[in-house]
Amino acid sequence: MANLSLQQQQFLAAHKISPSLVFDGSGLSASDRKAEMKRMGRFFYYGGSPCRLAGHTLRTKSGHCIQCDTSKISFQLRSAAAGYVYLARSPATRYIKVGFSEADPDLRTSWIQQEGYGNIRDWEIDRSAKLDKDAGKTEFAIHAALAEFQYPVRYQKTAGLVVECREIFKCSLAKAREVFELEICRPRAS
Repeated sequence: MANLSLQQQQFLAAHKISPSLVFDGSGLSASDRKAEMKRMGRFFYYGGSPCRLAGHTLRTKSGHCIQCDTSKISFQLRSAAAGYVYLARSPATRYIKVGFSEADPDLRTSWIQQEGYGNIRDWEIDRSAKLDKDAGKTEFAIHAALAEFQYPVRYQKTAGLVVECREIFKCSLAKAREVFELEICRPRAS
């Protein structure tokens, strides 16, 4: 059994990660650790093997070092979060957007129109589903199922930053709806 070091406690506090989300994975196999973390609703663990880069032991459920790559923190939390997964369409371009929102997607519509997400201003929500957990994971599953239709678009956000949209797909609305409905109903393994 391991204890969190002072440095780890400070790291968790600095990144606003509650200790209730962290699990002591000492002595457990990866499969046993994941099963126990799922059962307990934990997203991060310590007590495993140190990372190669700096010897840290705070990791995501899948084993990524959160001290070396802090982007893994928000990814892990978003993946497991409750929220809405939505399918939007652009009548003018016939492109599809699959996204995640913590708030009602109808509110999100005005933002993506105003932002001109992907240089498109006529986005309309076609489908949405409120999920009690794993909304981000479901969004990524839909993206994966539509990967062959992914249509990355670079655009300049209103704040001036140029970004590449990876949530836009060039496929039929019928195909997007079929995948959306299938993935929304599919049980997710944690």
